[in-house]
Amino acid sequence: MGLSLVLLAVSVAVAATVLFVALPRVGTPGEITLFLRFAAVSGVCAVGSSAMYFIYGAGGGSLSLVMGDVAMVLAPALMFVALSALDGRRAVGPSFMAGGLALVVAVVSATVPLPGSLTVKALALAAACAVTAWTAFRSNVPARGPLHLIAWTTAVYAVYCVARVVVGAAAGWDSAVYLAAFSFAPATILGVLAVLLIGSAVVRLRSGPPPTERPEPCPVGAAVVIGDWDLASAAYGPDRMRTLVAELRAAARELRPDAVDVPSGVEITLDNAAAVLGDRLRSAYGWEPEQTILLVDGSETAAIRTHPSRGLRFPRRSARS
Repeated sequence: MGLSLVLLAVSVAVAATVLFVALPRVGTPGEITLFLRFAAVSGVCAVGSSAMYFIYGAGGGSLSLVMGDVAMVLAPALMFVALSALDGRRAVGPSFMAGGLALVVAVVSATVPLPGSLTVKALALAAACAVTAWTAFRSNVPARGPLHLIAWTTAVYAVYCVARVVVGAAAGWDSAVYLAAFSFAPATILGVLAVLLIGSAVVRLRSGPPPTERPEPCPVGAAVVIGDWDLASAAYGPDRMRTLVAELRAAARELRPDAVDVPSGVEITLDNAAAVLGDRLRSAYGWEPEQTILLVDGSETAAIRTHPSRGLRFPRRSARS
């Protein structure tokens, strides 16, 4: 009874963390804040999965195995959500994808005996790690070092999970090769190493310098930026302003993949760019009219990248101008 209560308490804590800490804040401003929330829940799931497996090994029953499998898959899946939020994309879709993958693993682990459930879990874990690695590699965030560490770590673990299934199916789940390299002990050691590497990357992303502009040449086109920056910042706050800029750039790349970032906006080869982008932001990102009227011609705010190595420079237009 005591072990069951501990298991129930841990399960409720993990579920409550996901539902009441991360998901209600999906729409709030601040990419780095949202990234850290999901990354923290990812770490909790990684540690919780090991605890569940130890409880299962000590005779905790099938429920502990199911919870361990779900938590293990959620760890990289929530890191995928975290990276999506860090890149300025909405986290709702990736969150539901992570939850759907965890639900499939939970059903299979509860109904299919080993090694069938282990196969499904390993493949789901490989898929979650692969999409996390792909997202980290393609991220627009300038902090390439930590992102590459996350990408390579999850990519290697995805390959390991696939190899685990291949070796188990080909050589046997009780073969010497599988037991030596892919059984619980080596898989746990590699998982702990992956968690430590990803954790160090998250810390570097949290404490690193603010993002700077990439030294890419601007194409010939119209610059659309957030005007009246001081007045808008006073109304929305700096975190929300960064989110508005990220959504503006994302909408521009959806229309023209060759769009290039400029301070507080984007340069895009598009006729009537401000109006077209305003329509796109209203329909796809839910911008209100008072937000779309902030879009102005970048030439009026001197949004020209003359010294890209000096970082992002926002236009300084006071409310009196």
